[in-house]
Amino acid sequence: MPFRRASVLAVALLVAACGGHGGEGGATLTVDLVTAPGDGAVERSVTAATGLGLVAFNARGEVVPGLASSWRVIGDNRSIIFRLRPHGGAGGKPVTAAEVVASFRRAAAPGSRNPARALLAALDHGSEVLRGALPPAALGIDAPVDSVVEVRGGGAMPGLLPLLAQPDFAVVLPGPKPPALGPFRVATTKPLVLERNPAALPGATSLGRIAIEPQDDPGPAIARFVRGRTDLVVASGLAGFDDARLLATSNALRVEPAWGVYGYLIHPAGPLADARVRRALAMAVDRDDLGSRLFGVALAPVLGLVPPLPSEPAPALPDWAAQAPAARLDLARQLLAAAGFDAAHPLTVTISLPDAREHANVAAEVASDWARIGVRAQTVIRAPAAHAAAIARGDYELALIERTAPLDSALPFLTPFACSRAYCNPGADALVAAARTAADPASAATALAAAEAAMVADTPMIALFAPVRWALVAPRVTGWVPNAAGQHPLALLGITARGLRP
Repeated sequence: MPFRRASVLAVALLVAACGGHGGEGGATLTVDLVTAPGDGAVERSVTAATGLGLVAFNARGEVVPGLASSWRVIGDNRSIIFRLRPHGGAGGKPVTAAEVVASFRRAAAPGSRNPARALLAALDHGSEVLRGALPPAALGIDAPVDSVVEVRGGGAMPGLLPLLAQPDFAVVLPGPKPPALGPFRVATTKPLVLERNPAALPGATSLGRIAIEPQDDPGPAIARFVRGRTDLVVASGLAGFDDARLLATSNALRVEPAWGVYGYLIHPAGPLADARVRRALAMAVDRDDLGSRLFGVALAPVLGLVPPLPSEPAPALPDWAAQAPAARLDLARQLLAAAGFDAAHPLTVTISLPDAREHANVAAEVASDWARIGVRAQTVIRAPAAHAAAIARGDYELALIERTAPLDSALPFLTPFACSRAYCNPGADALVAAARTAADPASAATALAAAEAAMVADTPMIALFAPVRWALVAPRVTGWVPNAAGQHPLALLGITARGLRP
């Protein structure tokens, strides 16, 4: 029976009752995390505070040492050699290279519940291990000696270090009650409170405790912040942004661009099984100034599947992208007519939305654009959890999706379209696989660009814009640094002395 790897959070919750009261000697940070069901934001935040990987992110989103004190890149950027530093593990013993390797192998094993398991396809033999064709021992990570770990990438694609810094790849030691390796450990689960870990590296945090309140409705979180009941509100989506802009002071609202795409996922059934219909809907939307009109912030239009990224400043675009707006509308009408839809037989589509005013406002703008080509749009509003469940079971025609990536890479935006229930393009999947194992960066970029272009031509979703992240940060909180990677480790925040509560 395969070993089922629990997340760091799950392990921490199991042993929370065994923890002491290590939170003395520092301030308490109160945080409301506004999350969509299933997005894992709470788990990642807790894991980042209680776990430690080979490397980690700092407050600027930069990769910094974790369990490894140093590293060097070798073999045409395809391998990284990490040297471990002494760190308290079980019984105060240092974490060994073998324990690091074993943790990664458990994460990759069949049955693993690690939410970032799919990212391990980037390691040598990663794809084969993930699909069960090779055992976890074949994964591209080894321990030549007790204090050295070698990680080998499957190809020349960049981004191996940021991938290893993801909180989900924090090292979990074996045993039923593994110790926390990060700055904090879980004190209680209801309410969710983290306390300082006395076995952590010295100076890892200035806080004594972090009290976390998960929220799927941004309204109560914003109200608590405005009344001074919480120090920080961190949102993982657009919902609540209007109220945050209107109710909070301008110096409290923090807005940062995200590596992400906001748009409508398409279930290719019925009329939407016709690629002409999907293309007509995509090209009829006026994305210019959409964010400024609705939210007072610039939102970069996205016409394909991948947003502008530092590593890919010119993502693949559909063939209609260069046409003037009027020409796009004419072509959209022609495509609909060829598919059998006209004034006498109009197309009606349904958009599934989670319950939030911001999403409804965007949908109204899109529906107005579609009306110009004779398409009628209606919406189905669901609670956030019900919306996520509807997408999971394929119960939608068009469904809002907000997809952000922690990595500067097109892969997180393309891999969700790998052959699945709603969409399949085997040729594009083969190109993505070729990109992962390419011998040099140029070949990898060429294969990935070809895969992206093939998917964009199919129109598996109607992308609208690159979203922004928003947060409310109290004046007494220090250490919050905007960054496109969206990395804001709670353990690295602080409370000013004059802001300490009695």
